Amino acid sequence: MAQQESTPTRGTLLVVDGHSLAFRAFFALPVDNFSTSSGQATNAVWGFASMLSQVIDSEKPDHLAVAFDVKGGTFRNELLPQYKGTRDAAPEELLTQLPLIQEMLAALGVTYIEKPGYEGDDVIGTLATMGEQAGYHTLVLSGDRDAFQLIDDNITVLYPGHHFKDLKHMTPDEVVAKYKVTPQQYPDLAALRGETADNIPGVPGVGDGFAAKWINQYGSLDAIREHADEIGGKKGEALRANIDQVMLNRKVNALVRDVDLGVTVDDLTFSGIDAGRLDTLFTKLEFGSRTKSRLLKTFNNGVAPVLPSGAAAPAADDSATLDMPHAEHAADAASLRAWAERHMPATGGTASDGASDWVLYASGDARPGRAAIAVVVLLVGGEAIVVDKATLADDATVDALRDVIDAHADTMTVHGYKEHLHLLAAAGVALPTPAFDTKLAGYLVKPDFHADTLEQASAQFLDLHLEEREEATQGLLDLDAGADETADSTAAGTDDGTEPDQGVLRDAAIIAALARELKPRIAADEQSKLLTDIELPVSRVLYGLEAEGAKVDERRLEDMRAGFAADAEQAQRIAWENAGSRVNLQSPKQLAKVLFEDMGLKPTKRTKSGSYTTNADALQTLYVRNADDERASGFLGALLRHRETNKLKQIVATLIDAVNPADGRIHTTFEQTVAATGRLSSVDPNLQNIPNRNAAGREIRSAFVPGEGYESLMSCDYSQVELRIMAHLSGDEALIEAFRSGADFHRYVASLVYQLPVDEISADQRSHVKAMSYGLAYGLSTYGLSQQLKISPGEAEGLKNKYFATFGKVHDYLESCVAEARRKGYTETMFGRRRYFPGLKSTSRNVRDAAERAALNAPIQGTAADIMKIAMIHADSALRDGGLKSRIILQIHDELVVEIAPGEAERATALVRDAMEHAVALDVPLDVSTGIGDDWQLAAH
Repeated sequence: MAQQESTPTRGTLLVVDGHSLAFRAFFALPVDNFSTSSGQATNAVWGFASMLSQVIDSEKPDHLAVAFDVKGGTFRNELLPQYKGTRDAAPEELLTQLPLIQEMLAALGVTYIEKPGYEGDDVIGTLATMGEQAGYHTLVLSGDRDAFQLIDDNITVLYPGHHFKDLKHMTPDEVVAKYKVTPQQYPDLAALRGETADNIPGVPGVGDGFAAKWINQYGSLDAIREHADEIGGKKGEALRANIDQVMLNRKVNALVRDVDLGVTVDDLTFSGIDAGRLDTLFTKLEFGSRTKSRLLKTFNNGVAPVLPSGAAAPAADDSATLDMPHAEHAADAASLRAWAERHMPATGGTASDGASDWVLYASGDARPGRAAIAVVVLLVGGEAIVVDKATLADDATVDALRDVIDAHADTMTVHGYKEHLHLLAAAGVALPTPAFDTKLAGYLVKPDFHADTLEQASAQFLDLHLEEREEATQGLLDLDAGADETADSTAAGTDDGTEPDQGVLRDAAIIAALARELKPRIAADEQSKLLTDIELPVSRVLYGLEAEGAKVDERRLEDMRAGFAADAEQAQRIAWENAGSRVNLQSPKQLAKVLFEDMGLKPTKRTKSGSYTTNADALQTLYVRNADDERASGFLGALLRHRETNKLKQIVATLIDAVNPADGRIHTTFEQTVAATGRLSSVDPNLQNIPNRNAAGREIRSAFVPGEGYESLMSCDYSQVELRIMAHLSGDEALIEAFRSGADFHRYVASLVYQLPVDEISADQRSHVKAMSYGLAYGLSTYGLSQQLKISPGEAEGLKNKYFATFGKVHDYLESCVAEARRKGYTETMFGRRRYFPGLKSTSRNVRDAAERAALNAPIQGTAADIMKIAMIHADSALRDGGLKSRIILQIHDELVVEIAPGEAERATALVRDAMEHAVALDVPLDVSTGIGDDWQLAAH
């Protein structure tokens, strides 16, 4: 919207609400992705700098000031003691960044102002007024609506939308359009409405609409008070009952506009950058060179300043830092082969030989079972060729593409090998294993960071911040669009088909840049073997699982959904009967009323908002505690059953929706780069959330059946794999002997812990020790163990001490995991997979504690993930090399599910079991349980 000006102005003053912008930056960016190696969070600093530079670049102010709040109360707390009293304390990770933000502003030559006894809002109000009086057009960047009272023809508030870049220019007309009052009247409206965020109570039941109606009818708040007796109805009664509070609110929300700040507007220029100081700060914060140069240019009036070394900073325009190739279209097979002859590297190059590397980038829909390719780009150095959808329809071109790829696969780089297998298969090309995969490499270098897009990867690894493309690629397409429609939308070329699509060329260039950045990092971190021997081979295996899919009995699923729906409806009826009303069983507020007011039950604990919790654990506790209360137990039992059956119904509905009508199979997507531990997960649908601990949940597995040409399913499951790894890594002789004994492991361990004969161990003692063993492997705290076992923290601590007294080396090993992670900054699995823990050096105790728990179990969990991946690779190879038709179709947790071809059960069982048991050599045997049945549930063992 055009800025409104009543008279010509001297220039533009930008006044920034520093705390508002810092909070927004902190919560917009994850701390995990913005922390230094020393544990210092930097997300608020980086976000603050980026957001402020965006505003400066777009609004081009010539004067700038940033206002901050200071600790301690203001006159408002004397007027209204509860003012802002309900606000949660700012996170410690944010508080430690505020001084860094101020240090950055000082280095950039930006004035920031704090005034004891006043809020930042008063500083903003004063600066805006000073700017107006000095003849400047003033922009106020703030997410606080109190700033709206400042708005006039020469003061505009920049109010962020859901996305920060969608800044709303709030002018007098905009305020009137939104609130139906003028900016000068807005404080009256706010006083009537109240402000929950500031703990300022308004008139009950009166919102913006009624407040504006009264203001427009009577003219002002003072006039409304004079005519309060004339206002009828419940809202009139509420107004009269709360009029004193409203008038107090008006005093509280009025901004002070004449604070003595000790500066003039002429002092607020911002081109005096201290480049050396900024460089030192950004080096400490571990910001990239492009971030530095972009900010330097923004805050130096668009001119790149000279750095301390004497060299000018590089250009801040991100597009200029990405080497875009010269490109041509492949008209046919001959032109593709001719281009490859001219530009492709000679065969026999190595993955580490940068001169011989090239990028293959395919765009389209990579969803398993419905993949469709739109375009392929081959990029070598500064040259690229684009093969579009129309050209790929020609068999000769596909043959040429296959030949070129096969001849140069040993130097090929892709971004997402598994996704490219689906895309190229849709074109009829079987993609060989590449030399490098930038998506997998990024995951190994920074396992806690998950990039959904190439733009996110480039921001993280290249410090290159690009606008995300409107159209999605590689399986991120609009799922409501047809494959042909979406493929056309991403095809290369303009309307006349002569110019290559700049979007896919840019993506290919990003991949090339990522490869240049990540290859040396992978080598330096000693992750190369993990990439080539585990991650890339498992990508190929996962592609096979995804492409084949798992056959389901749709009729059985439909019957289950109907059955679960009927059970949920019956449970709801019983709950309503006991409640005495048709309470919404999904509403925590209504449940709390029934349980704690109507039934008078004693609550368990409160939520952060102050209400009593009604989560599953709390309901279960209440159910046990009130077993003798017929009405309460009847209601709670029905409520728990309703929740469980409703959840199962939703799981089944998701499975039904996921069935591919073309083959009646579910083609889930296995996520290889999401879980930081190295574990695989699945989406669309998530098959790992199918319950396996109760009969109703296990019934869902019975819907998974062998497909046409297969006779049964085989389930192969690792037994106690984490505990076996813990025994091996710790070298604890007693624990190793427990596994080698062949006895019931948990009963054997319990006998050692409690110093009782095995046959005298009770079921409770066995279950307690079992929970203890797994709890250690998963980093469970003493409190968590007490909650799980329903025992006191003291009893849990006693059990833990007994356990460690028995298995001393386990204790030493777990302690060493944390100590080593604190020293190195990361943990490692048996196979060298790293996970980094900057939180171990955090200033927040909660963050440190969480990092310690994660560091304690990361080597065990990560090793278990590596072993399962190796087992998958070996099992898949064994089945193929043995000439069997039987194939792996699912990998869930520690289990492989194999579709068994007729007559192959015995041989397939032997091959898969051998592959799993001998995936790695441990000091204890890897135990694999197998079972075969007519469906997945019957195959359970």
